[in-house]
Amino acid sequence: MILDDHVQGLLERYVKPDSIVSFGTGPLNEIFLTKLALYISTNNLNVKFVPTSYKLAELCSKLNVPTVSLNDYEIDLAFDFVDQCDGDFNYISNETTSLVRDKMIAQEAAEFIIVCEEKNFVKQLKFDILLETSNFAINKTLLRAMNLGDAKLELKDNGEPMISETGNKFIRVKIDEIYPLEEIEFQAKNIPGVLETSLFIGFADRMLLYGDNLIMKSRLNQ
Repeated sequence: MILDDHVQGLLERYVKPDSIVSFGTGPLNEIFLTKLALYISTNNLNVKFVPTSYKLAELCSKLNVPTVSLNDYEIDLAFDFVDQCDGDFNYISNETTSLVRDKMIAQEAAEFIIVCEEKNFVKQLKFDILLETSNFAINKTLLRAMNLGDAKLELKDNGEPMISETGNKFIRVKIDEIYPLEEIEFQAKNIPGVLETSLFIGFADRMLLYGDNLIMKSRLNQ
């Protein structure tokens, strides 16, 4: 991962003693958690972690990172690796095992930092989006999702449906036309059975872009 050389500085700057930290559910966050564990151990920091997936919870146990529940604690700082972001701090995050959990973390964190490749910082978001959906009558949900564009059930490599951390399925939608982001989100969430989307509007406080350069964009004062 190109970001490896810069992770230490990112942790030193933003992870404070006695803080509650969390990540999204994507696979790159597992790598980041390993680096966080080493950082807090080396510096003897009292940092607790809110796991968002079974894999992250298991990794915390192996790395001796203390965990707490979102029910009982407020999150001071959260990170997520995302597919694409824009200048208004909106982003798409399709590498996920639970959009419901990812959005809860993004909304609850006092400070939320997204990490994205510099080449995927764009004027207008244009990736496909995922919909996390109820399993009840999912074919009906899929049919209604086709009003947004080409829609199909998200499958694993073995052809089985992709299942979220909470047992839901995903639908992938290739948006037909250029709609305002708010309209896409509204129409998708208005479909019965759709629980969450991979379109995140207005959640990020900072964006770390990495590639040929390392750029931090912020809409916070400090």
